[in-house]
Amino acid sequence: MSWHQIQQEMIHELNGTVFSKDPINKIMDPMSPVDVQNTNYVMELKNREKYNPQDFDGSLIEKKKYDFVVNNSNGKIPGYVCKFRDGSYWAWNLNKIKPEWYEKQLPTSTYFQNTDNKTKVIGDLKLKDGVKLI
Repeated sequence: MSWHQIQQEMIHELNGTVFSKDPINKIMDPMSPVDVQNTNYVMELKNREKYNPQDFDGSLIEKKKYDFVVNNSNGKIPGYVCKFRDGSYWAWNLNKIKPEWYEKQLPTSTYFQNTDNKTKVIGDLKLKDGVKLI
């Protein structure tokens, strides 16, 4: 399944439950690090299909994505939402989290052709700092 299809599925699932009264809408700029927004939130969506939330006590976020979402939230709450292999969705309010940043070799891209590893600056998003949405 392509990233576009997965993203559409995630939006549909979230709007059918968590955001039914204020649906999230896809941002049309394909290069924007922000994927969706509604009246209150701007959010990056991630599909962590290879592991469950407890495998790493949460997820991770790239510093450049964190910085972009936080600095371009325009008065909305900047969020990071991950769907995991077990079907659960976890969300983090990036206004409330200040990750400790470190470098790690990771694939350049997950869903696109460039899967070579490169050094990325990332931070951990712990389950204790997030909210289980679904």
